[in-house]
Amino acid sequence: MRKWLFTYVLACVGCSAGVLLLFWAMNDFAGLGLDLGGTLAVIFGVTVTVALGITLMALVFASDRSDKDAEVGRSQLDKTDPTGN
Repeated sequence: MRKWLFTYVLACVGCSAGVLLLFWAMNDFAGLGLDLGGTLAVIFGVTVTVALGITLMALVFASDRSDKDAEVGRSQLDKTDPTGN
């Protein structure tokens, strides 16, 4: 299970870094009208946001593959009264 997670994270980080490098290579972030501090803040914000998205999606995939959600759903159905009382 760990191998696919490592591959997923590596692919996401690589794609994100590629997009940032491409954006930097095209116009050196000059189109944003920000100084160095602002540019670094934007890069940091994008990086943290992408990392959060990667982490949450990895947790969703791990949860789905482990079938823990199905077990919880079945246990909740077992606790309900079939007569509706």
